[in-house]
Amino acid sequence: MFGTSFTALVPLWAVLATSFPHHPSHDDLLIKTDSFAVKGTVWPNNSATHFYGNIPYAEPPVGELRWRPPVTKSPSTEVINGSWFGPSCIQYSSGAETAYTEYLTGFLISPGQTQSEDCLTLNVWAPKNATEGDKLPVMIWIHGGGFTSGGAASQYKYGDRLASDQNEIVVALNYRLNIFGYPNAAALNGRNLNPGLLDQRKAVEWVYQNIYAFGGDPEQMTLFGQSAGGIAVDFYTYAYPFDPLVKGFIPQSGVVSSVAPDRTGSNFTYVASRLGCGNATTADETFACLQKVDAQAIIEVYNNYNATLNGGKSLSFSPTADNQTRFENYTDLQTRGLFARVPTIYSMVNNEGTTLLDYDPAGVNQTAAAAFTASFATCPGDAAAAAKAAFGVPVWRTRYFGTWPNLNPLSWLGAFHSSDLPMIFGTSDLRGPDTPAEVATSKYYQGAWAAFARDPSNGLKEYGWPTYDPNGKTLIELGLNGSTTAVFAESDAFQAACQ
Repeated sequence: MFGTSFTALVPLWAVLATSFPHHPSHDDLLIKTDSFAVKGTVWPNNSATHFYGNIPYAEPPVGELRWRPPVTKSPSTEVINGSWFGPSCIQYSSGAETAYTEYLTGFLISPGQTQSEDCLTLNVWAPKNATEGDKLPVMIWIHGGGFTSGGAASQYKYGDRLASDQNEIVVALNYRLNIFGYPNAAALNGRNLNPGLLDQRKAVEWVYQNIYAFGGDPEQMTLFGQSAGGIAVDFYTYAYPFDPLVKGFIPQSGVVSSVAPDRTGSNFTYVASRLGCGNATTADETFACLQKVDAQAIIEVYNNYNATLNGGKSLSFSPTADNQTRFENYTDLQTRGLFARVPTIYSMVNNEGTTLLDYDPAGVNQTAAAAFTASFATCPGDAAAAAKAAFGVPVWRTRYFGTWPNLNPLSWLGAFHSSDLPMIFGTSDLRGPDTPAEVATSKYYQGAWAAFARDPSNGLKEYGWPTYDPNGKTLIELGLNGSTTAVFAESDAFQAACQ
């Protein structure tokens, strides 16, 4: 998520509209509706795409709204400066080196990105000629980052090429992270424990209600995400089984059972005790006290926490089971078919573990990395795909193997966690020119995702991909041994690691 820096913003437009028409109107790059107005820009280095950034989809989650479900954004006559992304949500950082901080910075938030608690915004890339009534397919992106960091502004995941090359709308959203998104506070009484996941739903609702103004079709939306974003997409399929609003799902490198829920329940109290709220006599008083504390002071407690100095106890904040947005027993829900029965691609890469285990510049233990890949992605992904296919849901299962000179600075990385993203977004030339095979692979990969977005039920069948069958030759291998198109393997080809 680094590379070329676009830190300078176009000056804020000094435009205020006194009244808006009942229908959207376009004045060059100005879009106005009854609810909002945004002035966009031509995307840097891609004149075929228009960009509308920094659009709030909820009220700022500050003060009494901190740790509460997102509140629908009130209509406003102020014209939003959409020339760049709004602030990223407050990030957790332990300061530890990783392969991403040292070699793969293009996957992190972009240079110059500020951080703020007031961060519930989304961003739209649209083909330059898109206008209301076009009814273009819409792809809504949820970023990864372990539910602790990351954001919509991330260079390998910029949506301009996906939008222009495939003639579709791409939306990327921010959502609350770490303690701000997953407080697990006793005062919440086990309800609405994951405001960060509720943010995602609020953003999808905003897109459903407003994307027509940008030329998108609210009845043809796909929700896709990777890593924590992929897990969040899979969470969504169970949280909204009867009104998902979207017509397709693509969880990449993460499903509901990839990570266990946080059951400690004590972390919020610890942070409160470090910030002058330790003398509160009830959970409600502790909660109210910490709502008044400066957000930067809160994240610094988390960033600077040392487990060794605290008896080895960890301090972490991630989605926990509230049986609303995250459930305690997904096996039960899978068995009973309690999920959105919507076409789904379950996607992963071949070497998930090489960048997710503890970083060592000399390389990771490949046996340990393979075991991690199996437990994090292969086995839970296969189980999730089989569960939905058993209820007649069109499901596809993919595994990516590609390695390229401009994406693999270390020989031991292989097809590492996130390495498929530049293929999908068409951004693999960020750090150097692509090879011809890389270009072809990216176009094929991007074309598959777009075919699914245009017609989730049949697009990939027409693309030549078989739907998932646990006992068939339906595993779709991409980037394998230089192949620029799909290779089909037995669906249980990697199941030995799951025994």
